[in-house]
Amino acid sequence: MSDRDAPDPIDPARQQIPASLEGYFLISETDLMDPNFFRSVVLITDHNEQGAFGLVVNRKSTAQLLDVLPGFSEHDAGVIPIYVGGPVQQEYLFVLHSGLPHGTQNEHAEKPAPGVIFEPATEPLVEYLQRNWPAIPHDDRPKLHLYAGYSGWGPGQLEAEIRHGAWYFHKATADIVFHPEPEQGWTEALSRKGEIYRIIAETGYRPSTN
Repeated sequence: MSDRDAPDPIDPARQQIPASLEGYFLISETDLMDPNFFRSVVLITDHNEQGAFGLVVNRKSTAQLLDVLPGFSEHDAGVIPIYVGGPVQQEYLFVLHSGLPHGTQNEHAEKPAPGVIFEPATEPLVEYLQRNWPAIPHDDRPKLHLYAGYSGWGPGQLEAEIRHGAWYFHKATADIVFHPEPEQGWTEALSRKGEIYRIIAETGYRPSTN
C-alpha cells in the first residue's frame, strides 16, 4: 500500500470504541452538519447495549431558569442559564453540578466524570435553589448547569455513527463541562486529544497525515 492509499490515523472512523463511553465526551467531527450537534461536545452519562444517553454541554440557550419554572421571576437563581442538552424531550430539565448538600442531591445521581454529578432536576433541587441559593456567596456556590432535553441513541446507533466518522471521543473533564465560555468548549475539548487535533479545532480542517 502506498502512503497515498494508507488510512488516515486521525480519521474518527478508525477509533477503537471502548465497551462503554460513559464518562467520555463525544466531540463532533468538523463535517457533522446536523444543527443539533454542529461543533458540539456531548457528555455521555450512560452507555450500554440498550443505547446511550448524554447532554450537549457547550450550547447555552437564551432562556433562563425564570423562563421555564414558576417562582423564579424575582429570584436570584432565576438568572441561571438554560443549556440545550439535546433535541429529545426538551420539556424536561436535567442538571450537572459539582456537588450539593445532603438531602438535596438525588440518591440515584450519577458521577460520569470527576467533579461532575448528573441527575434530573428534581423537586428537592428546585427547593434548594429557591431557599438556599441567594444566601450562598457567589464564589462559594457549587458549579451547576441546567439542561433542557437530552441526546439519545438506540442500541448500536452511537457506535455506527462513530464508525461513519461523525464523532471523536475523549475522557470528560469538569472544566469543559462547566466552562465559563461554553462556545469555546468544542475547540478546547478537541484540542485535548493532541496537537494535530488542536490544528483541526482551530482551522476546521483535518489535514492529511499520509
